[in-house]
Amino acid sequence: MRVHVDDMIAEGDQVVSRLTMTGTHQGEFLGLVPTGRQVTVTMIDWHRLVEGRQVAHWSQVDLHGLLQQLGAIPPSLAGQTGSDTAIPSPTAAGLAR
Repeated sequence: MRVHVDDMIAEGDQVVSRLTMTGTHQGEFLGLVPTGRQVTVTMIDWHRLVEGRQVAHWSQVDLHGLLQQLGAIPPSLAGQTGSDTAIPSPTAAGLAR
């Protein structure tokens, strides 16, 4: 897995980074067998430091995009138009009863 720092901003006791990770799905991940697919994942990391030590960390990873790239969930319907485009209800998708 390669990590590229797209942006990094530091102010006061906080540092925020926007990152892009690229790699190949070679091992089991969230129960998915290796696909050999190349993937790109974006994320944002937010750190709070006190006296040079990290005391808090928050991270937001585009897991939805990663799972789409691995074929675990269908591609997004965003941007599609027309009467033939149907978004399944949560019940139909097996998400709710």
